[in-house]
Amino acid sequence: MRLIRKYLEPGAAVNWIQVSHRSDAVQYAVAGASKIYAANVDQLGRDPLTAEMEATLRDWVVETILQGAYLREYHLWEKDCKAYFSTMAERNGTKLNMKPRSGQSFLDRVIEILALFNVAEPAGMSGIEDMRMKVNVMKHEDGLELDHFITSSDYDDAIATLEGFWRHIESSEEVQYRR
Repeated sequence: MRLIRKYLEPGAAVNWIQVSHRSDAVQYAVAGASKIYAANVDQLGRDPLTAEMEATLRDWVVETILQGAYLREYHLWEKDCKAYFSTMAERNGTKLNMKPRSGQSFLDRVIEILALFNVAEPAGMSGIEDMRMKVNVMKHEDGLELDHFITSSDYDDAIATLEGFWRHIESSEEVQYRR
């Protein structure tokens, strides 16, 4: 099978562009939280309690944004893969079951599907596996542990990995000019 992008359709590019746009939105929200912190500390005075409480609130807001965005990005990657590869299979005149076999991860299923399309495994797939593991810990482990929190660096690495995945897929597409 081939990855067939129809002329004037975005193909896989739409997915990495959307990842980038969502990353920009997260950066915007984090910057906004920092500006609100600075304005509140400036307006409310410089007493130590106010500054400490405002700093704690800012950190909570940023942490919440990062955790939610990280979870969302992993799950949207799964959904985007399902939609994209199903469409590509249809263009090859077949149907594709995206559901992993019992005991198989979704990532392993995607790697199998890439082979069906004769696409080399993209660099960075271990980064997506790291995301999957972290997301599952955040969702299923007991309690709220600080070492389970996603850092800004974790988030940035995940975004770069997902963008790289979709760029690799896009570079493997063949453009079809006829209907």
